[in-house]
Amino acid sequence: MKKTFLKLGLVALLVTNVFMVSEAVPGFSGVVFAADAAKVVKPADAQSVKGKISNISQKAKTIALTLSDSSFFLAKFTDETKLKGVESIKSLNVEEPVIVGYSVVNGENIATSLELIHATLPAGTKEIKTKELAELLKSNKDLLVIDSRPSIKYDESHIPGSISVPYAQIVKMGDDGAKLLEKYKDRQLVFYCGGST
Repeated sequence: MKKTFLKLGLVALLVTNVFMVSEAVPGFSGVVFAADAAKVVKPADAQSVKGKISNISQKAKTIALTLSDSSFFLAKFTDETKLKGVESIKSLNVEEPVIVGYSVVNGENIATSLELIHATLPAGTKEIKTKELAELLKSNKDLLVIDSRPSIKYDESHIPGSISVPYAQIVKMGDDGAKLLEKYKDRQLVFYCGGST
């Protein structure tokens, strides 16, 4: 009995496929079967997604992102993946914000581009490099280093002598956020973060 149903089902599937492929049934031209959909890739199908890196595997050549709605996105990168704002994929770190351009190929997200998102500095501020900060710490006693990452990250590790003033806390306080730094107004302030603040 089971064999009979299986044979009937296979015959029905074959007949349906023949009718659809031959366009004998009106309204079915241009239909793409799910199995064939993964093969259809057009440049216009390229998409992009923005999120923070939650994991990178150099061995599997995959990058995982956590998106703003807390959902998860996974893409494979290749030697053809174009890099913007970053020297190599190996230099990317967890928690860094990126934009991944991708296309779906054979049911997988393939990264066509990876762009590191850099924080925009407010007017009147400048970026300094690690080496420059090390020199300033040796020579400038009025310098105060402020860790603007979440407190939990500060508790894990931080630059010795720095204080924790999370960026999120400043933003949450709105105009009153500046009061957190008021007592340091006569000192040179250096802020550091995890890359996205």
